[in-house]
Amino acid sequence: MKYIYTIMFSILLMSCNDTNHAVVKVDDELSSNIKLLIEKYVENDFDVSDYYTDDVITRINNLEISGYDNLMQGFQAHHDVLYDNITIEDLYVHTNYFTSGDIWSNAWFTWKGTGKFSGETVEIPCHIGYLWGEDGKIINEWQHSDQTHFNAEVALSLAAAE
Repeated sequence: MKYIYTIMFSILLMSCNDTNHAVVKVDDELSSNIKLLIEKYVENDFDVSDYYTDDVITRINNLEISGYDNLMQGFQAHHDVLYDNITIEDLYVHTNYFTSGDIWSNAWFTWKGTGKFSGETVEIPCHIGYLWGEDGKIINEWQHSDQTHFNAEVALSLAAAE
């Protein structure tokens, strides 16, 4: 038992050495901007260039997408090609202001849509991290979700196009 206390005390001491602390806000401008971007996504409105750099890097799990135009074309395809009735439920957003100067907004939600080819309605838990650049625009977006249904829906759309 004394080893458990020693390990826990050691972890506590090591965590005290971390000098990059963050202030977390939920009612700030950047969190509001993320909520707006998600609302615009649901509304199929992708005129959001004021919020992203032209060379934004987006990572969806292990897939990397380069550039604002490519990202928006992908989002547009969600609505135009793959899914109907897209909604976002249980949205929570906060922004971390780190003492190092990094600013990250994080969003957690349930994405819901009905596949245009499969006819299946799916609910997918999602987490997205947004890194803000010095110019106040998003420079990196990290999306984490189960892409199984999305990949199947893409495959069905490609098969239908043949």
